[in-house]
Amino acid sequence: MNKAASLGAIATQAARHFAGRACLTYGNQNWTFSQFDAQANAIAVGLATQLARGSRVGLFMANRPEYVLMQFALERAGLVRVPLNMRFTCHEVAAILEDCGAAAVFFDSVTFDRASALASKMPDLWWCQVDRNETAGGTDWSTLIQSVGQVPYLARSDDLCTINYTSGTSGKPKGVMLTQGNWAALYRNMLIDRDMRRDDVVGHVGPLTHASGTYFVPWYLRGARNVIVKDASIDALLEAIQRERITVFTCVPTALTRIVNHPDIEQFDLSSLRAIGYGAEPIPSNTLEKALDRFGPILTQNYGLTEAMMTVTTLGPDDHLVPGTGGAKLSPRVGCIGRPYTFVEVVLRGEDGKPVPVGEVGEITIRSEHVMHGYWNRPEETEKVLRDGWLWSGDLARCDEQGFITISGRSKDMLISGGFNIYPAEVEAVLTNHPSVLEAAVVGIPDDEWGEIPIAFVAMVPGETLTVTQLVGHCKPLLGFKTPRYFRFMNAIPKNANGKVDKPKLKAQALTIRETENV
Repeated sequence: MNKAASLGAIATQAARHFAGRACLTYGNQNWTFSQFDAQANAIAVGLATQLARGSRVGLFMANRPEYVLMQFALERAGLVRVPLNMRFTCHEVAAILEDCGAAAVFFDSVTFDRASALASKMPDLWWCQVDRNETAGGTDWSTLIQSVGQVPYLARSDDLCTINYTSGTSGKPKGVMLTQGNWAALYRNMLIDRDMRRDDVVGHVGPLTHASGTYFVPWYLRGARNVIVKDASIDALLEAIQRERITVFTCVPTALTRIVNHPDIEQFDLSSLRAIGYGAEPIPSNTLEKALDRFGPILTQNYGLTEAMMTVTTLGPDDHLVPGTGGAKLSPRVGCIGRPYTFVEVVLRGEDGKPVPVGEVGEITIRSEHVMHGYWNRPEETEKVLRDGWLWSGDLARCDEQGFITISGRSKDMLISGGFNIYPAEVEAVLTNHPSVLEAAVVGIPDDEWGEIPIAFVAMVPGETLTVTQLVGHCKPLLGFKTPRYFRFMNAIPKNANGKVDKPKLKAQALTIRETENV
């Protein structure tokens, strides 16, 4: 008999404890913990009367309170949440809904055009718009939120809680199955190892369908106030920090790059900030240095992956800087993802499965209670990455004597040029260490002589200029033969819907390079 508490019960317990405290802010709307809990309960009751336990439910909307209310309600009703990025195309959404066999989709005015187009093609699904009282094939939103009855608490810790689809940067997206127990372990990891406080005001600017939504719950359990930033823009975030006295926010490095290079940043009062979290992709060296200079030692790096959601390693504020040799000033740990969370085991392994020596590159393998149950309807793919109780991440890294892990890149991204391994992340770190470089991405293309050669895409700091010769002069002393053979300057590095560098798009562009200066 499963004796673990359900996520719904844990959340209700927190709501009772913090009943009258401010829980959620969205524009001029505010909820206390008791109000939020009561609303989530009502929705859970309504959902349980409409959908069978274990049904998959797509959430296709912009950042808004209804998203987190649905998140809490689905967990209580024993239903499975399927997050859908609001930027997804009809094709992407349809592929996911068909793959997981969804029974319902909740959307809003931001995604209305795509949702309405899909509803006509998928009429068997319940399509419900959360910011308008009209629906197709089920109860409308106004009726749902007024449901009355006993909260079912059907879910158990070993029940499927979410199917989170991978970003697809290295292939077709796969549905990662996470149970209620997986999520409970994730929240435990955060609450133990991250500095989360009851008096925090937490700003959410990234998609709630992804990392930002994951942070909502542990701060909720602490009794903090969560602020969902309307419009989810950098300007809106800076205004919200000043207006709401936000103390902490998390973001992807791309957003942090825009913040530290914002032309009007001095006009905002950001003195309330005590912590900034970042993760999901490597941070440009210049961005890290500028953020440390502006905000001080308040940055926390978080490393995880969809298959081991969010909590694999972390680099806290005290570990971001290391003393230089010979009395040199402190320098940032560029590319470092820190050390494992308390209840997570990480081993770097070679292709033979054996741990690699300290300082050598190996694939990150993970063992923890929050590691996924497997890929939805893909047993063969599951067997490739879950071996003998360990998750093989596909990420390559080095570990030093102190246990600090530094990313080298994805195993699929590694180049072999002239018989030598080249890790794009290491080359990108050198490129973004140049003061005029804002962002950089490196991919490999086939070459008759070398097998593969590295191609660098570079975005400049606004107002700055560089020549290929200058970049080569910067890279050669540090990278030697790893220096990119071609450079292409861009206004901005392309990103996918999840805000990560779109490597497949860059690789396609790299294959068309013919006349760029050859190093």
